[in-house]
Amino acid sequence: MSREREHAHPVFVQVYRLVAAAGERSGYGELRASVLADARGRLLILGLGPGHDLAHLPATVMSVVAVEPDPSMRALARGRVAACPVPVTLLSADAHALPLADGSVDAVLCACVLCSVAQPPRALAELRRVLVPGGRLLLLEHVAAPPGHWVGRLQQLLEPVWGRAAGGCSIRRDTRVAFAAAGFDVSAVHSSMAWPNVPPVAPTVLGTALNH
Repeated sequence: MSREREHAHPVFVQVYRLVAAAGERSGYGELRASVLADARGRLLILGLGPGHDLAHLPATVMSVVAVEPDPSMRALARGRVAACPVPVTLLSADAHALPLADGSVDAVLCACVLCSVAQPPRALAELRRVLVPGGRLLLLEHVAAPPGHWVGRLQQLLEPVWGRAAGGCSIRRDTRVAFAAAGFDVSAVHSSMAWPNVPPVAPTVLGTALNH
């Protein structure tokens, strides 16, 4: 199986296109903008998807390198890449082996992407490698619900089928703890319920972690 075919989920891509567009209109775009407000310099977007993040870049971003392993997603994003007011380099790559030099980006955006990464510790090590010391990791990720919450029970029920229907997405990851374990300072990252999302993916962590 080719690397591109391994990452291709064309049916899911079309469903996600509609979901992401609806999210932009129902409040998720505002969350993207609030998280991206801390972006500076050269920004790495991990998992560009259909490219909605590009509409929320602050003036402090000088250029973007966007990684997207799914060819159908890259095709969806190309119009937004072309319309972006700063230069965007769109790469066919994944989080486990970023084709970037050590310390070559000032900030990284992870928005609704780490749920589908196969080996999170390896991916987080890559993010630390490509970030400059003190670089900013901007997080907007759905996570496991707090212990005892009814959404957590729903996640547990749906987890066996959710990933197969949603391109390998996991709904029960403790992403904040994973970043702390990888060496990031997550003291400014907080938890919330992003109710523009459906309940299984409403528990969210967002904020800025630092690469110490």
